[in-house]
Amino acid sequence: MTNFELNNSNIFQAEGIHLIIWAPNLIVLPIPDNSSTSNFNTFVEFNVYLINNTPNSFRLNPNETLIPELLGSDSQALQGQVVSDEPAHTEQRNIPPQLGFKFKLNQLLSKLARWFFQRKTREFDPRLIDSGQVRLATVTLRLLWQNNLLQLQVINSSSSLQIFFSLLDKSWIFNTLQTGAYQLRFIWGIPFGDSESDSDSETTQGISAEQLATKILNLRLIEPVGANKSATEVDGICFETLMPERLLTLPEKKRGVETRVQLGICITNNTPIPVRLSFFATLIPQLVGANGQPCLRGYFRCVTKRPLASDFPVIMSGENMSLFLYASLSWYKRDQFTLTIDAGDGGYWSFEALKAGVYQIQLTYINKDATEEIYDRESMNTNLVEDIWMGIVPTPKVEFRLVQT
Repeated sequence: MTNFELNNSNIFQAEGIHLIIWAPNLIVLPIPDNSSTSNFNTFVEFNVYLINNTPNSFRLNPNETLIPELLGSDSQALQGQVVSDEPAHTEQRNIPPQLGFKFKLNQLLSKLARWFFQRKTREFDPRLIDSGQVRLATVTLRLLWQNNLLQLQVINSSSSLQIFFSLLDKSWIFNTLQTGAYQLRFIWGIPFGDSESDSDSETTQGISAEQLATKILNLRLIEPVGANKSATEVDGICFETLMPERLLTLPEKKRGVETRVQLGICITNNTPIPVRLSFFATLIPQLVGANGQPCLRGYFRCVTKRPLASDFPVIMSGENMSLFLYASLSWYKRDQFTLTIDAGDGGYWSFEALKAGVYQIQLTYINKDATEEIYDRESMNTNLVEDIWMGIVPTPKVEFRLVQT
């Protein structure tokens, strides 16, 4: 059986099969600039797991996939248009640790072991889910303008391990959106009541879409605030990416030579009460090139760091806090350079193959846990931190330029 911790308060289940969304209840998307010269769009991503917690194997119906349900403020469902999958995040080569890296690594090793031991008796079938196994989809929410209409794209992207996760190939577009509150969940089924089905007797039977669904997420589309619309404010908490120096000179093409980059976030508490935040691996960078496409991103871990009390500061009412991450530019090869950014948990994010030119960068705050165990260095024990603010909040992108000497 899987060691994935189940929480009956935020999932639905059908006959021991679970659909779990790995995200906080609140997702905020700042509305991008609507201009003919802007390649700006806003996107966030999270994972959805389909878990077999039954004692038996079953085979997925090839016509089934993740289906988003988007409800407006009037609780009426918005009609989405299904399209072919757009791989919006081929830049992410490694799975972020805050989204269950150890769990997914264990699942991968388990799948590899089963595959190699069973390859003599049967051909590997990625649709077949054995007891305790998982299928993973990375879901991207992308907000952009098309023909002066605000559009939300919900993109199902399989993992880079295509041999295992090759079935989730449908994406949806919701048109004519506006600022306001929405609700979003995902169901597992056949899009638009397609009557086609798999005749294989091992295909899942008797599981309706209403039975197999994720928890409901609160989705807010908001206008950026502040000077030059540089911040995202939600429930009185304001997030802004800090980058004092916007013209960066690339370092010499020598190993060990680097250029420090000032990159951070400022969070202002405009609420009447103190707010506790998490800075432990919760700030995810995203880099976009001049063409509006995400740059190749990887996550690498050097050491394992335990969360400390200092990673969970309290911001008093009317005050703000700035946190700068360790970031640097270094030579990669030829005329290409690498930007590395500290992840806060002993690892770092890396954007490679950069050249002189214009880029946009943002930091997304992602915290899905209201409580966290911290390590006390003096007592050498663990304590519990509670009431941590949860949500996914991307800041508006900041533009900067890389130049060569």
